Amino acid sequence: MKKSFIRNRKVRYGGITVVLTILVITVAVLTNAVFGVLSNRFKWYTPMTAEGSYDVTENCFALLEKVFDEQDGADVEIIFCDLPNEENAMEDMTLNYVYRTAVEIAEHFPENIKLSCYDIWTNPVPVKKYKTMVNPLTGEDVQVSIKSTSVIITSGNYHRTYSLEEFFVFKDGMTDQVWAFDGEKKIAAGIMRAVSTEEQIVCLTNNHGETFYDFELLYLLDDAGYTIRYIDLHKEEIPENCNLIISFNPNSDLISDGVSQKSEVEVLEKFLSVPGNNFLVMLENGTPMLPAYEAFLEGWGADFSYYTDRETEANYRYMVQDNANSLTSDGYTIYGEAASKGHAAELLEGLQRPVIFKNATAIKAAQGFVNNGDGSYTKGNRTLYSLYQSSKSASCWANGKAVDGGNTMLMTLTEQKFENGSSYVGVIASADFAEETFLQSAVYGNNDAMMRTFRHMGKELTTEGLVIKPFASTDISIITTAQMLRWTLVLSITPALLITVIAVVILVKRRRA
Repeated sequence: MKKSFIRNRKVRYGGITVVLTILVITVAVLTNAVFGVLSNRFKWYTPMTAEGSYDVTENCFALLEKVFDEQDGADVEIIFCDLPNEENAMEDMTLNYVYRTAVEIAEHFPENIKLSCYDIWTNPVPVKKYKTMVNPLTGEDVQVSIKSTSVIITSGNYHRTYSLEEFFVFKDGMTDQVWAFDGEKKIAAGIMRAVSTEEQIVCLTNNHGETFYDFELLYLLDDAGYTIRYIDLHKEEIPENCNLIISFNPNSDLISDGVSQKSEVEVLEKFLSVPGNNFLVMLENGTPMLPAYEAFLEGWGADFSYYTDRETEANYRYMVQDNANSLTSDGYTIYGEAASKGHAAELLEGLQRPVIFKNATAIKAAQGFVNNGDGSYTKGNRTLYSLYQSSKSASCWANGKAVDGGNTMLMTLTEQKFENGSSYVGVIASADFAEETFLQSAVYGNNDAMMRTFRHMGKELTTEGLVIKPFASTDISIITTAQMLRWTLVLSITPALLITVIAVVILVKRRRA
């Protein structure tokens, strides 16, 4: 009886199943234990808690080495308005991130950087003189409130007082929702500005109905080391130290009718006739038609596409859509393809992160500019470089109709060569290119693309490559709609196929048994 029970096929299969289950669980437990020991031994993990540490990167050290090499003998003092405790840390956890970053940078450059800490409640005298500073976004002298969490960077006659919030990135602009640390870049930018012996001014035009200059764009310019000023090109003179003018999504045209005493087209052409002076304009598919503005840009090789309705004779600017390479389901937040050959590719060398263009319009080479076959177009002493373009799967829409397809330029840089240098005009076909989502990101490369553009426009040192450090993120930020569809199909079909195959194998074996 006992023997027949053991030979029973169901009992035998059941016993084997139990043994296999025990073996699988045992192997899983042992594997987990082994990897746990090894991960602790060799640091195979990434700290994701709110008290994680964020070491200073080699990119930051390399940048500051260049800064101090150029400004030989420069001395910088980083001042904290509180004392560290016995463990060499600040009581305020968020301030501690900034403090540890500053300590690491100061230890790397002991000959150039001094780190000081004061208890401003018992000894406010050392920081009293820093209560007045120049607002970097307006150029005006302002009074600042120095708190125990304030950080001051000073060198010579220059000083800048930072609030604690400036070293962090907040979710949706809510200061109670910290999600990333930006201290490395802010401290590096502060040191660059402090030791700089020559002020470089960027002028932002404000007399053409420009939409609000997003603060993220202003912060980016500040991080790049520019002093920001606003200018009415029709009424005001361009400052002497200004070598860059930016127009952000203008909504009214340049004054160039010959009736006015001052032609803005002539002002810009005169400005750009000086090597080292540059102009950058950002627009989008919703920017109105601006004949004088676009005629000026056409002279620099950047032309814009329109669809003309035959019945109404109204002109509609192209809207670039790419459903296969978009972050959104509507296909209007697209990836830009970086130049892969010629001098345009050299200009972007080393930039790896994806660059995003939202609500973009289409740029094409202006008539008379000869195609050089490498993504560049030349006319006279001006050469247009196509830095980023849409993919071949893109299409263009206007007034609700599909009007064109294939590659279209999204970001261009035109060089005007002189015997002793060059001047540049840059065009970005997306105003949203400079919005917070894309500039303040550890995933997207819009910030670095802007910094690289500034570098070619004469800003030799920028914070390119220094990115924010998220505390934790569960967002899938870089997957396109086409990739979403592919993964959905794979994850939906694969389990079903596996189950079907296993069921067929079991069924066949049972019939043969």
